[in-house]
Amino acid sequence: MNQRIVLIVATATLLILGFLSLASYMAWFWPLELLAHFRVHYLVLSLIVTFILGILWRKRYLKSKVIFLAALLIVGLNLIEVLPWYLPYSQQLAGNATKQIRLLSFNINIQNNDDKGVINVVQDNHPDVALFVEVNRSGFDNLKTGFKNTLPYTFRSPGGGLAIFSRLPIQDVKADNFNSKGGHNLIATLTVDKQSIKLIGTHPIVPVTRNNFHRRNLQLAALSDYIKELNQPLILMGDFNLTPWSPYYRRFINKTKLHNSRLGFGILPSWPRPATHVNLPSWLIPLMNIPIDHCFVSKHFSVAQISTGANANSDHAPLITDLVLR
Repeated sequence: MNQRIVLIVATATLLILGFLSLASYMAWFWPLELLAHFRVHYLVLSLIVTFILGILWRKRYLKSKVIFLAALLIVGLNLIEVLPWYLPYSQQLAGNATKQIRLLSFNINIQNNDDKGVINVVQDNHPDVALFVEVNRSGFDNLKTGFKNTLPYTFRSPGGGLAIFSRLPIQDVKADNFNSKGGHNLIATLTVDKQSIKLIGTHPIVPVTRNNFHRRNLQLAALSDYIKELNQPLILMGDFNLTPWSPYYRRFINKTKLHNSRLGFGILPSWPRPATHVNLPSWLIPLMNIPIDHCFVSKHFSVAQISTGANANSDHAPLITDLVLR
């Protein structure tokens, strides 16, 4: 009887875990796509389940070898989606290089009033360009005062709460919604080593409802169409509300041919983080962490380093990226 119960529980567990692991390959509709973002969690769970089943099999509480092999198959399915982020990549720069460009992308959250904490995080990391998401007018003015000696060139989009602060001169900066198809985007031109670089900051909407899900995907599609027409070095960064395991992420990468600067450096989850406006138990927050903030670059760049920083009472961690223009 005990063996039969173990077999039923093991089978049910593997069926659920197998469905969750396969969901990202077919998650083109809402709300199934929301399940696709927790690939690392499924890998950890599958490893734990496989370990437990291995012990039960060795002790003969579980006699079916097929169940154990199915568990290993689910581990492999998740591993092939996670492991490549930790392997060396062609655009990953080996060793240090001169003339690096340091970028900081940070969703500071519209409910976060700790402007001083945000200023301290930026000053500690010394970026050449900082992009902020969810910045209101008063917050922008406070940041502008705090960065007046280090990041003097500034612009805030009239919609979407996107703001850029730069040590490098900014040219042709504007807000663009791609004829009302692409939400809010900030587009600027920077000059590095006499080369013009296009920088785009973006913040697709959180896909927590069916309508928002479609709006986010429309913005990704509009961004793809815009980027395909560019023929110059490009940096795209912001809070995408999207992980690399969504089919919409894969379609975006296939269309734009951009490189996620995380590749070779690890998953680097950026959300959520503990903050006064986050209504989640403190023990749950680390268990939910997923990578939704990204820095994408064209083939003109190599990536020297990327990391996450202190969150300064935001529910996001900033993404700090060091690039080298080839």
